[in-house]
Amino acid sequence: MSGNASGHRVPEKPAADSGPPLEREVPAVAVVGWKHTGKTTLVARLTAALQAEGYRVGTCKHDGAHELQSGDEGTDTWKHRQAGAQVTLAVSREMAVLHEVYAEEPPLADWVGRLQDPRFGLDVILVEGWKHSPLPKFVLIGTDAPSESIGEQLSNVLGFVRNGTGAFLDTREVPVYDREDIQAIVDRIKRCVLREPPATL
Repeated sequence: MSGNASGHRVPEKPAADSGPPLEREVPAVAVVGWKHTGKTTLVARLTAALQAEGYRVGTCKHDGAHELQSGDEGTDTWKHRQAGAQVTLAVSREMAVLHEVYAEEPPLADWVGRLQDPRFGLDVILVEGWKHSPLPKFVLIGTDAPSESIGEQLSNVLGFVRNGTGAFLDTREVPVYDREDIQAIVDRIKRCVLREPPATL
């Protein structure tokens, strides 16, 4: 990996005769928390910040509280599903949308595994939800935090992110971040998930 004068990441181009790239596991980190703590907002801001530094970011969101709706009633792919298709794929010149119906929700590892496809060329995967997964994670804390033992209920916590009115928690060795300090959270991801050394002045 190389950088430019601004310190941003510049992907290295392989040599012409280096052959196909070796497959690697794309690192993933989760943003978790209880309702109305701002998970989606934080994931979006982290995505934008990482993209601005030259990383290719994939995201994966869990919506366990609702029935996921496609919102495309009357379209051709909706008619396909109504006719009984278990999987539909809509393809245009710029994007594709896959709809899959399953009897039992697959585990997180399956979804992260799909995003590992080298054709996507991702550098990092941001996962929203799955608070009890083994992934390294940031925990958003708001006024509805269940108890001061929240950190003990979850594994592999990289940091707590405080909502504006969040109560103070005894986090022991786990750092606490202001939710507006996106760069500090990005730096933690780069150091602990992407395994990049801290920048030197």
